[in-house]
Amino acid sequence: MTRPSHVPSDPSIRTDSATRLLDFSRDWAGLCRGGRILVSIDRIIKGDSLTDILAHESVHDVLLRTTPLGWTQLVLSPSAMEPYEPGPLRDRCARLLAATIQASRFTHEAVATFLPGLAVEPAAMAAYRARHPQPYLDAADALEWLRTRDLPPASREKLALTLGKLALAVPILEAWQPQRLHRPKRAERWLRVPRNRPDRRFPALCRALGQLPDEDLRQAADASPEETAGLLSHVRLDGEPLEYGSLPADVATPAWVEGLVENVIGPLLCETTLPQHDRDTLAGLWAMPVLNMPGLHPALLSVVLTPTTATRGRMDFNPPTDELHGYPLVDVLHNALPVPVPGMEPVGAEPMWLQTGDTALWFTSPWQEQRACHLSPFWFREWLGELDQGTTLCVRDGGGDLAGVLTGDHRLAARRRVVLLQHRTPHRALLVELPVLGLDAERGPVTMMVAYSDLDDVAYLLLRPESSSPVLIVPTARVTAERAARALLKQRDEVRFRLVTAPEDFYTSHAMVRDVMRVLHNFEAKPWPDTLRPDPPAAAREPTRRRAEADLDPVVARMEKAKEAFTRNPTGERLAVLSAAAEEVLAAPSFPHISLGWQIRLRQQVAEALYGGVQELHDNTVLRRVVEIQTELVSLLPPDCPEWLAQLRTLGILSLCLRRVTGEASLEEKAIEALLVASATEASTRKPFGLADLRHLRRRRPG
Repeated sequence: MTRPSHVPSDPSIRTDSATRLLDFSRDWAGLCRGGRILVSIDRIIKGDSLTDILAHESVHDVLLRTTPLGWTQLVLSPSAMEPYEPGPLRDRCARLLAATIQASRFTHEAVATFLPGLAVEPAAMAAYRARHPQPYLDAADALEWLRTRDLPPASREKLALTLGKLALAVPILEAWQPQRLHRPKRAERWLRVPRNRPDRRFPALCRALGQLPDEDLRQAADASPEETAGLLSHVRLDGEPLEYGSLPADVATPAWVEGLVENVIGPLLCETTLPQHDRDTLAGLWAMPVLNMPGLHPALLSVVLTPTTATRGRMDFNPPTDELHGYPLVDVLHNALPVPVPGMEPVGAEPMWLQTGDTALWFTSPWQEQRACHLSPFWFREWLGELDQGTTLCVRDGGGDLAGVLTGDHRLAARRRVVLLQHRTPHRALLVELPVLGLDAERGPVTMMVAYSDLDDVAYLLLRPESSSPVLIVPTARVTAERAARALLKQRDEVRFRLVTAPEDFYTSHAMVRDVMRVLHNFEAKPWPDTLRPDPPAAAREPTRRRAEADLDPVVARMEKAKEAFTRNPTGERLAVLSAAAEEVLAAPSFPHISLGWQIRLRQQVAEALYGGVQELHDNTVLRRVVEIQTELVSLLPPDCPEWLAQLRTLGILSLCLRRVTGEASLEEKAIEALLVASATEASTRKPFGLADLRHLRRRRPG
């Protein structure tokens, strides 16, 4: 089958086959875009301490929020990486961000590795060090002298953090516009100067502070970073004294954030070497700086646990949907947003982007082969319509579903399902978006429960509306779940929340219990008990669509060959051959048994192929047949389908054109035709109608 033209080309999807074997992995932990502390649950399963990870990442977070270089990185990050629109602007911001990270990486890692280690007992220190890369340990050695000094633990912590802040307090914000640092080469050159490079400043400051007596160190621990900088004013790099950028006491207020964005982003908006479209997009992103600025919410409310999707698995593109049943758990990422979002993310390759209306599915079962697939809208609708109620749907929040507010397929909204928070921070999803969206404001309170995992420091905040579905699962740190629950109870907006502790007060049915248990067992890679097996189907399924599609392939190939021949030499004889080949496709015995999506797409392809005869030879007989096929196509489309109105408009244009050339159209109908053609011309710039460019109807009206 020919791949639909609206699906973007992707190097990881072969055009000659819809099936691939791919590696997937998200086994990592780090502070990432949007202020999320993203931790792979696999790290915790393998024995890493979530407390240690959070302590490490929290140090990064503090250093970002309290230093001029950190705030510069926070401003650049939203437009420097996915899902920001690819292009010269993203490349520019990514290069600027990379330059600042390269210049400060080991300062960050030294402090973030050393500080949590201060609380580690000597007997556990070898294990603690073994969990960190050697370069991080080497960088942290610049602080090891602090362990030997006669100082209270709190003083050691403050001094280590102060040294990191002073190293990162380069005057980049003061130099940004005068030095034109929004240009990558200038920024890279500026950061290579030793006194401007945190990773050169940090060891020099550590050595200088380490030479002071213990009494001076105790005073420095109680002093501000600015006062400590005065004690170290004698430090030189390449013979030059260090300069320090400053931040106001009211940092992160709306007025200050707006000024920060204007300083760093403003020159990019005026940079004529960047496309105007990119600059307009960037201006739109920062129209309300406080809403898009990462790092403004509490760090411990930003912890998101995420699973490794799979280690290796099969990926299909629009497979026969009758094969996609019998799995107890299906993860769903349905893109209901007006922009592409990352779908499947294989190792070593770009994400497989989901266009609006597309869906990525991951099929999970301990008792059969794992697989994943990318479905276009009609394939997804067909699969969802045939899905039995024993299957657990776990919707990932990133594509348009969050705690009952769904902006996509209404069939999905009507299904019993679980929503797994994976893309938003708990703070943003629970404390910003839920009250604004008014979840269940009219039906009753949102019920919450904190479910504690057997894994150390891991918990799940569960929320459900009064109507019981969906259940929102927030996998996070125990401290985050508890803080979020307490914060929600204090909400005074329309949404009311109530916290329960007993499972029987939260779960409303056996199906809900089974859904949540399946998701959590899969999330933590636990063995599944037989109680989570799907119920056997009432009648055995017999997948037949793959064979039907294979039988139809040579018939479609003959039509494509005839279409190419007609395009090269549009004669009446070749049009007759093309018409016969097109009719053979629609009349094939296997045609009614293929997937709904292919039935729709092939009708579109047949109509487009025959429409060439109308354009080139003005064949009214062929036009009549195109109208008949378009009528069948419209009747096949569900009325709530996004394409239905566009296809109905196309049918109206074609029907009026046919009446006109046969002399049956009135003057009023001709006026309607002109309006429809104009409407189609405008809409064709936004979405394909399925027929070739209908603007030809305006230029080539028969007679």
